[in-house]
Amino acid sequence: MKLIISDLKRYKNSFNNRFEWNEPSYIVIILYRIGSSIRKIKFKPLRLLLSAIHIPFYAFFSIFMGISIPRGTTIGKGFRIYHFGGVVLNPLTVIGDNCSLHQGVTVGVRNTYTDVPVIGNNVTVGAGAKLLGAIKIGDNVIIGANAVVICDVPNDSIAVGIPAKVFKKKETIVNDENLITPW
Repeated sequence: MKLIISDLKRYKNSFNNRFEWNEPSYIVIILYRIGSSIRKIKFKPLRLLLSAIHIPFYAFFSIFMGISIPRGTTIGKGFRIYHFGGVVLNPLTVIGDNCSLHQGVTVGVRNTYTDVPVIGNNVTVGAGAKLLGAIKIGDNVIIGANAVVICDVPNDSIAVGIPAKVFKKKETIVNDENLITPW
């Protein structure tokens, strides 16, 4: 429940202090968190029963919204998807705390099923970006729109282009919500 609350806090608009109901991607994130919790239930009959109830809702909203977050994906607190549609994550992907994805993002394999990215904390991935292969994305990183990242990105960096080139950030400021914002 704490993870769901931390995710929903990221959907609060900082300008007018209101929840952004016009971003329906929060529904898929809530269903992902529920499904991930169901997977951890040890008592198999209960797990199967809850999965049978959960999976149709999850499948419907995943297809309807165009967001695929498999239950096996590991995602930290404060996850947010901006502008639903076209988001695909590999089930083995690991994503840190306070990460944001925009529409059209793919996080997946490059050569084999298990060579997936590991994404650090406070990472923003721009619209249409592709993160491919066994790469490590550090903390406080920005991935630019439509970037194709196939190499490691160190902490406090920006990656842009096809293939992505990595640049160090000049400055990092902590905003009022204790989220890292580059300026």
